[in-house]
Amino acid sequence: MIKEMEMNVKERMEMVMQMKRITLAKLVIPFCIAGVMVIFFWFAGQETYTKYATVFSIYSFVPFGGPVAAIPAGLTLGIPPVSLIFFIIFTDAVLSMFLVWNFDYAKKIPGLGKLVERAEESGEKAIRKYKWAKRFGFIGLVLLVMFPLQWTGSAVGSIVGRLIGMPPLMTWLAVIVGTSIRSTLTTFISIGVLSIL
Repeated sequence: MIKEMEMNVKERMEMVMQMKRITLAKLVIPFCIAGVMVIFFWFAGQETYTKYATVFSIYSFVPFGGPVAAIPAGLTLGIPPVSLIFFIIFTDAVLSMFLVWNFDYAKKIPGLGKLVERAEESGEKAIRKYKWAKRFGFIGLVLLVMFPLQWTGSAVGSIVGRLIGMPPLMTWLAVIVGTSIRSTLTTFISIGVLSIL
């Protein structure tokens, strides 16, 4: 009887340790992926690094219209259209991966927690403003990420997916699809392949 209890306790302890390892991996993997990309651009040369860092800054830190402004800026800097599209998709994929895996933990990280809480507030506003996104599930989330409106984008889309109960993988895929469509259309319009009029 005592041996059985000891075995049960050991099994539970191993299960808890395994869960902690998975949680830690989910927290660290997105940062590692982003770090590898930064190192790749660093070794590609100062000029290349500066171009992509500029696009990243515009894309991430311009409050309204950053996703739309980043692509013409990148093209003006001489980044090839396909590379620019993949860079934007990659950036959103890593951000979304971090948020869908670590939403609750990220709120507890000093500094980062405030950003995640702001994104959560934006997600709640988006759900109230764009009720259709919740009703249409995956397609609604793709559309929410795709259109560069207030309270949209990959961070808000990731959080909205979580708030409406969509599984993490489906949320992540919806963000990638939405970002891919938005980035491709914006690039085609910027280089004159498509016209909005």
